[in-house]
Amino acid sequence: MEQLTEKRCDERLPCRTPVEWEYFNKHQKFQGRMLNYSQTGACIESPQALIDGATILVRLEAYQGECGADCNNRGECAWPRTISLGEVKWCRNLPGIDAQRFGVGVRYHLPV
Repeated sequence: MEQLTEKRCDERLPCRTPVEWEYFNKHQKFQGRMLNYSQTGACIESPQALIDGATILVRLEAYQGECGADCNNRGECAWPRTISLGEVKWCRNLPGIDAQRFGVGVRYHLPV
């Protein structure tokens, strides 16, 4: 089996929030779920395979998380972005799930 090298530079925080995603400048929307996130990206689960290198728009449907960061309620919590553009860095079939599902790594396009 292929050994995957960890390339993340930011801590990932777990999340199980429903998302809606679409290819940038397209009108067809898809449902998925955010599995984890950081300041620079996220991992989403989707029944559709996404195209590597594509730009997608991701919207959180209903985030109901609790602060798990050690920020002492100073407004520094690492909440996931509610809407963001990002680049699909990878897309892999998720093993061990009855229905075909894909894990998708997304790196956010950071504001300039």
